[in-house]
Amino acid sequence: MKKLWYLMLTSIVLLALFSTMAYAFASEHQVHLMVVEWYGRGKGRVIIYSIPSEDDSMTNPDYKLLPFWWHTTIKYWINPKNNYGFSTSAVVTTITSAANTWDDQTSFELFAYQGTTRKSAGVRDGYNVVAWGLYINPQVIAVTYIWYTGDTIVETDTRMNTLFKWSLTGESGKMDVQNIMTHEFGHWCGLDDLYDDKDYWLTMYGYANYGETYKRTLGLGDILGLQARYGA
Repeated sequence: MKKLWYLMLTSIVLLALFSTMAYAFASEHQVHLMVVEWYGRGKGRVIIYSIPSEDDSMTNPDYKLLPFWWHTTIKYWINPKNNYGFSTSAVVTTITSAANTWDDQTSFELFAYQGTTRKSAGVRDGYNVVAWGLYINPQVIAVTYIWYTGDTIVETDTRMNTLFKWSLTGESGKMDVQNIMTHEFGHWCGLDDLYDDKDYWLTMYGYANYGETYKRTLGLGDILGLQARYGA
């Protein structure tokens, strides 16, 4: 089966000690940063995949965990500022729906929306923020920053790259906010990407396409991975 313009999600682990911010976080152990970039190739190409022809996500148990996760409820903020004509209420509804998709599958109080903010994503400032913003790599669609110490995440941000067009309704030629953020919130929960073709229909599958919406809902493997960390 041929797929055009596929976008690959890669994990780049950058071990970086934030010595310049030691004054604000002096009581913590060494803190590292993991940057997860979801990027496009920039040019059209044909890739042949051996993927299931029908959605088998509710019978596929595959998942992969990151070595760190939140041990407390994730309090997060949304910066709704955008250049796409989306209202604040529509942005908030879409992004909180993506978070609630994960929260609905565990009894652990996982996400707690705190309100809107003017803060940017990508700065370690004590706020877990989802926002649009320019990202210098012109191929990157969205980037998630995970600050962690040991097996504990201490802060997480996601920036949706303003170099791309975005949609709230799955429009073709645009990135669907809920689709992308449901996948990104999986990283916030401590789940890693899956790259085997057989995992195509799972939310944590590491490829996406313009206008794609199926990652808005979780498959069996996504749910099992979540519950492996936080319980049923």
